[in-house]
Amino acid sequence: MKRSATATILFLLMLLLAAAAGFVFLLLGGVRLRDEARGIRTDNDSLRAQVAAAELQLSSEVATRESTVAALATAEHESVLLEGQLVDSQQTVDELTARADDLSAEAEDLRAELAQAQEASQDKLPVARIVTPEDGATLPIGQPVEIVLVAADSDGLVSLTLEVDGERYTEYPLGGETLYARTLTWDAPAEEGEHTFAVMATNLNGNDSEPQTVAIQLQDTEARNAAIRAEVEANVEALRGLSLLTPITPTVLTRDQLRDRLAAENAAEVTPDEARDDTLELSAFDFIEPDYDLYGALLGLQSEGILGFYDPEAAEFVVVNDGALLDAPAQWTHAHEFVHALQDQHYDLDALTDDSLDSEARAAVRALAEGEAELVQFLYLTQGDYFSEAEVNEILADMEQSSDTLPEDVPPILLSNLAFPYDSGSRFVDALYRAGGFEAIDAAWANPPRSTEQILHPERYLAGDTPELVSLAPLTDTLGAGWQQVAGDIMGEFFLRQYLDQQLPATVAERAAMGWGGDRYAVYWNEATGELVLALRLVWDTATDAAEFAEAYAGYPRGLLGVEPREQADGSTCWLRGEAICFLQAEGESWIVRAPDVATAGAVLAALVG
Repeated sequence: MKRSATATILFLLMLLLAAAAGFVFLLLGGVRLRDEARGIRTDNDSLRAQVAAAELQLSSEVATRESTVAALATAEHESVLLEGQLVDSQQTVDELTARADDLSAEAEDLRAELAQAQEASQDKLPVARIVTPEDGATLPIGQPVEIVLVAADSDGLVSLTLEVDGERYTEYPLGGETLYARTLTWDAPAEEGEHTFAVMATNLNGNDSEPQTVAIQLQDTEARNAAIRAEVEANVEALRGLSLLTPITPTVLTRDQLRDRLAAENAAEVTPDEARDDTLELSAFDFIEPDYDLYGALLGLQSEGILGFYDPEAAEFVVVNDGALLDAPAQWTHAHEFVHALQDQHYDLDALTDDSLDSEARAAVRALAEGEAELVQFLYLTQGDYFSEAEVNEILADMEQSSDTLPEDVPPILLSNLAFPYDSGSRFVDALYRAGGFEAIDAAWANPPRSTEQILHPERYLAGDTPELVSLAPLTDTLGAGWQQVAGDIMGEFFLRQYLDQQLPATVAERAAMGWGGDRYAVYWNEATGELVLALRLVWDTATDAAEFAEAYAGYPRGLLGVEPREQADGSTCWLRGEAICFLQAEGESWIVRAPDVATAGAVLAALVG
């Protein structure tokens, strides 16, 4: 039993050892399996990473393959385009090659032409011309003759020669100039006769130009003109029925001499202060700017636009002539100016320059004088056989040309003032002439018109409608220190119409001014501030005329300042914009005040109207 138990215990121990060994084996196997499993997992993760990398590489290769395919397609397309462009380029090359061949042929032709031209230029003659005087010109004796020569040659000039009457007069050596001009004077002899000028040029090749010859005729122009003037004056005396009481010898001036004389007279008769005051006076009515060169413009109009004039103060007949023989237009102008000499000796033209008369009266007398001269000039053209048909056409063409040469930058008031005695004066005198011939004109000189209203309306002159004398109270005390009066005169219907016409339609301006009965204005200036004050008092023929003017005048400041009026406590109406223009209608009279501000305008109205 004991042995069996022992044996059993040993057997069990062996089993236990075997189990332990098996357990150990299994444990070791499990550890190994776990290690192997861990290795397998590691390998698996590595394989997965490799698979992912392979897939990524595969995707990249696929993308590269697709990009390559696309690039290949683009390359194939560009290859097709390049093949097309290559074809086009080849065509362009062919065309350019053909064009180059054409140009080469043209260049060869041009070289040949150039060679021919160079060969021909060796034989080409220079050109020489006499610009002035013109061939066939008639010039005065004893006066310098201006000669203008020009010459040209593409290869260059070596000399220019002038001959007078077949003999060398002068020669100018040149240094290869291709173009040359020269001005010189030739002292004309004091005897009448024909003379010839010839000019010739020589070039660098030794070739001489064909001589150009100009023939002129020297005449005793002044003696011939004196005979022409005497004939014209005799014709005018017969036509007008008046003769000179005292012989008169014309003073002949060139255009430059006339300009110098007028400038000297203006400088002697008009001081700088007077010129300034005249400018301010016109600027107060908006005719010109305060800094406008008034007398410079007037000098330009007078010196360039007249062919002669009569000076009543000196009893001098001035004729403008630059040495030419009097043509038909000049003779016709002489007839006009000679009428003024007759007027002065028979009727006395002192009123034209009488400072004791107001500007209206002087303007009316000037219109009478110029109107009569225009009438006689018209009759001289249309009656008798004083001019041939060709000369009449020449006169009419000259009149049209003269009207086209008036300067455009001259203010309209200067041109209108210059034209008034001729245009309106002609209508006034024509009305008298139609009513009673030259006897009616003689009567007008015995009782001259006194206003531009009478000139504009001859029936009012014939009816004895004389202008009303109007006064204006001084404003120096009202305006205070620093103000001085620079102008005071009568405006008259003509200037009133011109004034309104700047802002109103012409028909409205004419109608508004038509009832003018008289006026007086004054212009004051403040030198320190440059400000102006204008005061104008107007009287009318009838109450209806006054009402028509008041209604029309409102459009002037409205148009000038662009504002609507404001009623004032004193009953006036004012337009305010940078200055004040105030209008007051009182007892059938019209008052216009222009001032720097409404307070000054009100004070002026109070001082004038009361």
